Amino acid sequence: MKHDGQIFTLENEDLLVAVNRHGAELARIYDKKAGRELLWNADPAVWNRHAPILFPFVGKCYDGKYRHQEKDYPMGAHGFARDMEFEPLLCDMDECWYRLKDTPETFSKYPFHFELEVGHRLEGRTIQVMWRVNNTGSEDLLFMAGGHPAFRVPEGRTIYDYTFEFNKTGTRAGTCQDGLHYQAPNADGFEQEDLGGTLALTDGRVPLTKGFFDRALTYIFDQAAVGSVSLLLDGKPYVTVRCDDFPYLGVWSVEATHPFVCLEPWYGRCDAEGYTGELKDREGVVTLPAWESWEKSYSITIGE
Repeated sequence: MKHDGQIFTLENEDLLVAVNRHGAELARIYDKKAGRELLWNADPAVWNRHAPILFPFVGKCYDGKYRHQEKDYPMGAHGFARDMEFEPLLCDMDECWYRLKDTPETFSKYPFHFELEVGHRLEGRTIQVMWRVNNTGSEDLLFMAGGHPAFRVPEGRTIYDYTFEFNKTGTRAGTCQDGLHYQAPNADGFEQEDLGGTLALTDGRVPLTKGFFDRALTYIFDQAAVGSVSLLLDGKPYVTVRCDDFPYLGVWSVEATHPFVCLEPWYGRCDAEGYTGELKDREGVVTLPAWESWEKSYSITIGE
């Protein structure tokens, strides 16, 4: 365990995990036995993040704004939590928690009172990522939340050495056998129904071949169909993200260079092209009653 004021480190005999106070973001997963880094290094020339939390929005709002109670508010892609300083709550040998509260600045563009608590727990070769949203106001809290971890390609390999393996929701449900329905955003980042489709699978697997991300800039698997997804390398799990009961899972990579693959469990999704309705009617929005709490988690397991 190490804390330098900005970065908190969790460590066991298998992994070293670093969490940044800024954005409560996973900043590093180092496999000590394999001697390799798993998370993207946030190279600003490519993509300047590691594994941001998406809150209180997932994806973009159409025309850069959303409507709540007949008033328009500006909002950037993926909300604002990823760019804010969190308050340390708990930092011990194998677990750390950070908290973000609403401020006058957030309230001016997101008129809700909230507390967002983000936790990370190291258990063997698995990192649990935990979210707790507290509604501290007297009205319903409307929000979305999502993970966005980017897993780098190992040295000497390319993205095309990976194979995806998708498993259904539920620990005993088995693989997603023949195919998975997905939605997809257009070039501007808004979903279009005619861009969706079905990803063909063989025993739950599909190789990541050239042109995979030409069919969809981002694959958004919906209907709570995916319980876990693995990146296989040489037929073995390189990394597995388990997200049972999450309604959406996003899969994305940077165009052209493809130095990493993001596996993104979401409660929420990007706006549909042309949507100008109320926030409460947007697909994927969570409604949390006054003074209540909402808790979800997903896990990242590093293969041996």
